[in-house]
Amino acid sequence: MDESEVLGPFGAPVPEGEEAAQLRADELSLFDATAVAVSSVAPAYTLASTVASILVIAGVGLRSPAVLILSFIPVLLVAHAYFHLNRYDPNCGASYSWLSQIFHPTIGWLNGWIQIWTSVLFCVSAPLLAGSYTLEFAHTALGLVSRSTVNSASAVAVAATFWLILVTAICVYGIRWTTNAQWVMVIIEYVVVIGFSVGGIIKVALHHPLHSQSFSWSWLNPLALHGWSAVAQGLALGVFFFWGWDTALNLNEESKDASRTPGRAALLSMWLLLLVFVLNVVAAQMLLGPRAIAGHGENMLFFFGQQFAGSWASYVMVFAVLTSTVATTQTTLLPAARITYSMARDGVFPKLFAAIHGRYRTPALGTLVVAIASLTGITLTTLSSSSANVFNNLISNMGVLVALYYGMTGLACAWAFRRMWRRGVRVVAMMILGPLLGGLVLLYVAYQVMVSGGMSALPDVLVIVTGIPAMVWAWSRSRTAAFWHQPRIAHTRID
Repeated sequence: MDESEVLGPFGAPVPEGEEAAQLRADELSLFDATAVAVSSVAPAYTLASTVASILVIAGVGLRSPAVLILSFIPVLLVAHAYFHLNRYDPNCGASYSWLSQIFHPTIGWLNGWIQIWTSVLFCVSAPLLAGSYTLEFAHTALGLVSRSTVNSASAVAVAATFWLILVTAICVYGIRWTTNAQWVMVIIEYVVVIGFSVGGIIKVALHHPLHSQSFSWSWLNPLALHGWSAVAQGLALGVFFFWGWDTALNLNEESKDASRTPGRAALLSMWLLLLVFVLNVVAAQMLLGPRAIAGHGENMLFFFGQQFAGSWASYVMVFAVLTSTVATTQTTLLPAARITYSMARDGVFPKLFAAIHGRYRTPALGTLVVAIASLTGITLTTLSSSSANVFNNLISNMGVLVALYYGMTGLACAWAFRRMWRRGVRVVAMMILGPLLGGLVLLYVAYQVMVSGGMSALPDVLVIVTGIPAMVWAWSRSRTAAFWHQPRIAHTRID
């Protein structure tokens, strides 16, 4: 190696011409990071795409809010794990980096692989939903397109491609532009969802519309749930509800006070999201009832707005879901590009992902590659019904992949801080036992759903299994990289 060559983390050479280029540091405040975290979860999109699935697949009926509360607990415990691990190592690879240091580099690499493909798969499904809602809004509110166009798979794919290109361009242009766009979309989404939810509850309380029902505290009681298999299915979907807050941790190198701000943003977003989700599901159950929710599927929020205040409200709700879907597509590109950047910077992923744009200070090439992979998925699902079925199975079981890498991170936190068990009850509860419990629950949920899912779980298995030859290939090309030989760590002091 040339003595003048600049080395990155673990001794990996930095690509020529990129020595001075790094991610833009100290850019995001706590409020910026929180906006990105809550936008990544995208309540309006998640409610539109998943509430009916909880009712139908899990069969929990009016106890859907209880499933959300039950799902929230282990994910919150894992969010604490992210908070504490980030304090010691604010690496934009987040759990990829942490698991590599705590358990083994192979485990960390596979964890990164799972996260990357989870993001790519989501960036296939979310733009398609955005395209569908774009055409629906253009038809119902503006009268610009016909109903046949709304129902056309190719037209939806074209609209989806437009949104994917737009959010990719914003991500490439810079983190400040990305965050400013997120602020606009978050405000629209939350004002509409919270306002309409409160309005729906008030309408039921005052006017008792046909088919409406009164609120019951039993809806919120997780102990009233029965049948572990159904509960596990519901939990997997519930985990998908809360997936995305960890984007704030992948932006840690671009945040102010990188070791603390991202973790605080993740925890703040979790509590805010729980409030929004439970409020809207309760409002929908009161105003519509579970049968109507299940019957309208992805159009549930559209129907809710219509029942709440008429056609104008349904148009507003469609617009809110559209902005939410576009926002979450953007914030799903962000972590995928940062994880691949971190892996490439360590010398264990193709070096083009380590390239930082000299002016915009973003992993521009990596972002473009992830977007192209997602665009390929959109094209395949449009042209081939068999490919569409594979992607639909992957998307419906995406909560399994999320539960898997969240669960591993919870276990990693407990193991990393195991030597600090004498530091007091708070340390033991929040840094060891809590993350351990949350991690074990999420891993068991992933296992239970994969075992009971039969062939529908096969795509999840493929994502995991294909990571093994990919990792072997990465090792064969970079076996001398310090990443593969790094020592295991165990924290012994409060940072």
